[in-house]
Amino acid sequence: MSHQNEPVWTTLLDAGVVHGAAPETGKLESPWYVRALLAFSGWLAALFLLGFIGMGLQFIIKSSAASIIVGGAMIGGAFAMLRMPKNEFFEHLGMAVSLAGQVLVAWAVFRITEPNTAMAWTLVACLQVFLAIVMPNFVHGVFSSFLATFAFSRTLTSLGSAYVFIGVVMLLVAWVWLNEFRHPRYMRKLQACGYGLVLALIHLKVGVLASYTALGLHTPRSRPEAWIQPWMGELLLGAVALYVVWQLLQRRGQSMSDRFSITALVGTALLCAVSLEAQGITIGVMILLLGFEGSNRVLLGLGLVSLLSYI
Repeated sequence: MSHQNEPVWTTLLDAGVVHGAAPETGKLESPWYVRALLAFSGWLAALFLLGFIGMGLQFIIKSSAASIIVGGAMIGGAFAMLRMPKNEFFEHLGMAVSLAGQVLVAWAVFRITEPNTAMAWTLVACLQVFLAIVMPNFVHGVFSSFLATFAFSRTLTSLGSAYVFIGVVMLLVAWVWLNEFRHPRYMRKLQACGYGLVLALIHLKVGVLASYTALGLHTPRSRPEAWIQPWMGELLLGAVALYVVWQLLQRRGQSMSDRFSITALVGTALLCAVSLEAQGITIGVMILLLGFEGSNRVLLGLGLVSLLSYI
């Protein structure tokens, strides 16, 4: 409670109208249209900054070292802005400046490592993992987690092992949302990473299904893509699905020899078997199950969206 309201509370307390300690004053938030205007202003300012760099300081883009230095400085400046007290303008400006700095750094990385694209994507993914952990902003954490997952998938795609990575991402998604409340200090950060991983998982699975013909059926048998087919990814997803169901049964004290537990595990195995032909069902159902377990409406919505996307 603010100092200005303390005399009022004391007067009401003496009159017997209220009792107990003074309540904390709620934080006033700006109307949505004010926040939208501030967000637009922040991104517009960042676009002008990018335009200034692109038109007036072309030597930065032409030099890999200069791009890394300026991009790193922009990311550092964004970190300072995101650490400031809650302010919609600086929050969105920091996001935009950080994105611009990441573009400069990624541009330099690809130029330095050319033609080794696998190395470039790996370095970009490591940068995004670092930003997802360090940046003090929820939306930035979601964005960096998504980009890190996408970059690692591009690394494995260039190495001919794209399908296996989806099972690994599903395992990370399951671990994050099953342990969401076990680490209260890092819960907000885990949630940001969890949402980024889920969005990346949905995106990657849709991309794999769309490119299945090009990467699977029209690939020479001497290439790894000829034997690392999407069904291998589905087998890994099935193993993760069984792990998730087993964990949920353990949390509710269900014995593995109980009829209910056996039915749940057998049903999950049948679902995974169906997913070998109707790929994507396992991911959508698992996201729905994790959302239902944590009473998370966002995850429930993402699960429904993923099922519709795969259909």
